[in-house]
Amino acid sequence: MKKGILLSVIVVMNLSLLSCTESEKSLIPTVVASKHQVQFVINAQGELEAANATPITAVSQSMRPLTIAWIEKNYTHVKKGDVIVKFDGQGFEQEVDAAQFEIEKLMLTKLQKQREMGLFLDDFKNEGQVVDYEYQMAQQFNIDNPLLYTKIEMIDAGNNEAFLQEKTKHLKKMESHYQTKSQSEINLIQSQEHLQQAKLKTNQTGLSALEVKAPHDGLLVLSKGWDGSLPQTGKSIFPGMKIAKLPDLSTMNAKLYVPEIEAIGLEKGQEVLITLHAYPENPYKAIIKSVSKTAQTKQRDNPVKYFIVTAQIQQKDEMKLIPGQRLDAKILTNKKVHSISLPVQAIFRKGQETWVYKQHNGDKKFTKKTVQTGQCSTSLCLIKSGINEGDVIALTKPFEEKI
Repeated sequence: MKKGILLSVIVVMNLSLLSCTESEKSLIPTVVASKHQVQFVINAQGELEAANATPITAVSQSMRPLTIAWIEKNYTHVKKGDVIVKFDGQGFEQEVDAAQFEIEKLMLTKLQKQREMGLFLDDFKNEGQVVDYEYQMAQQFNIDNPLLYTKIEMIDAGNNEAFLQEKTKHLKKMESHYQTKSQSEINLIQSQEHLQQAKLKTNQTGLSALEVKAPHDGLLVLSKGWDGSLPQTGKSIFPGMKIAKLPDLSTMNAKLYVPEIEAIGLEKGQEVLITLHAYPENPYKAIIKSVSKTAQTKQRDNPVKYFIVTAQIQQKDEMKLIPGQRLDAKILTNKKVHSISLPVQAIFRKGQETWVYKQHNGDKKFTKKTVQTGQCSTSLCLIKSGINEGDVIALTKPFEEKI
């Protein structure tokens, strides 16, 4: 009796497992392979910029930052010689006053030192003349007669001559040493004076360059700084930084930002369809000129990275194609082809092998089928060979293949 009950339970369990397996098989999503027109498109956003532009920079020989006192409005048409920006010259004026004060102070110090050196040299000269006179008198009245002078007096007279000779040498040596030392101090003062004169010239040049003028006629477009802000009154700018530009509107580019995760198949020469936010009814065609080698962030506090794509717009429209305009773009990464394509989740890869799971005709079993893929996007892949039109392909790994 117990054996019969146990056998019935095992049969029921096996039937339940079989039913479960059949149920799992019937839940596997599939797709029917078919040929159709396929074209991969990458959506991107960006802005217009001129292919060629004359840069307007802050020119100054000083390394100190310049504060903008006034600046022309963005997108203003300017003529050659028009003032574009004025800088605050208060700092330069203070530096000029300080340099002039230091120059006058050093000139007085140099004059004082030269006067002291002249007085000391006169003292050395006068004392030398006295010693020379004493030496001449000692020689003129030389006491070398033993009949008139004692031996001790004769020895003292000879020692006096030798002393005067050595004193003369010492005075000349001290005079030369003092003159060298004083001249070195004067040279140091002169070098400091030259330094202050250079500072004075630099700041005077800075004062003369407080106004930046337009080199030619054109549309003034202010340039964004490292933080994305435009130059404005009160903002500090370092010499050499770009303030604005005068673009050549005859040739315009679209600067596109493509998310790193979607940048698949980007190449130079691909066609781009441009739509301006301001004029959505007028699409433009462009051709990719360059693609950045690495992805980078657009904002410091946003970790999302983008590839920068530069595309040259083929049409000319100086009235509507203005630098800085926002735009949407569709990048066509391939030409339209009539081919089988499958969702990327239906394709499995391991090493150099690529395969799909094809369903048998008339049943629900799946077998592994090696395929050769072509170009892929983030969602689709072209199939070159391995399956035929009408084949049923699993979108996920079949149940019997799972571990």
